[in-house]
Amino acid sequence: MFQDAAWTLDGEFDVFAHPVAALFPIESAMEEIGRAARDIAFCESADAIACGRISVLRDMIAACRTEIAQQEDDEVAAELLVAIDGLGEDLASFEETLPLERAFRADQRDHAVTRIEAAQSRLRGFIADPQIEAGLFDPRLSRAEVVDLAEAALARSPAEIVASARAEAKARLAGAPIPSPEGAPYHFTQPEGWMAWLVTRIAERVGQRLTH
Repeated sequence: MFQDAAWTLDGEFDVFAHPVAALFPIESAMEEIGRAARDIAFCESADAIACGRISVLRDMIAACRTEIAQQEDDEVAAELLVAIDGLGEDLASFEETLPLERAFRADQRDHAVTRIEAAQSRLRGFIADPQIEAGLFDPRLSRAEVVDLAEAALARSPAEIVASARAEAKARLAGAPIPSPEGAPYHFTQPEGWMAWLVTRIAERVGQRLTH
């Protein structure tokens, strides 16, 4: 979250200042949720692509067999049989490796879920105990603003993030519009989701200063 820049007060505006070397702990927790969500989205996309590839091959083989049944040209029918053999070999290879691929991605997904759970636990601890806030977040942001960000990062459970990433992956593969989370104009399964929320909050804060 803006890890390459800090904020400094310039008149009535917060503007980019010198680069910083490390994230504040709360900022780091939010960054970890975003990274883990991205990893989950990658796993779900890879699963959808692998299963879709097998489905396409099966459909192609079925289409070839249908065409053979309707084909009157023996030469064309023979070519279709050769095509079926090649497609069948590819299908068998993909079906053989699919369980291994999915098991590997399941491990990656489980690890990402564990990371989200740990980061969300840190955010809950921050929200629940205002006495431990010293040094946890950039002092140029108010605690209320950071709490808003933390609550946004807690709005969806790891299971909900996985489910949404899966729906997005299937929609992308099908060429359908990406399903939007109810009541929100952007996605929290991707890092840019909560980043967009942050940008909106900062813009609102600047706008309020301009009108007062």
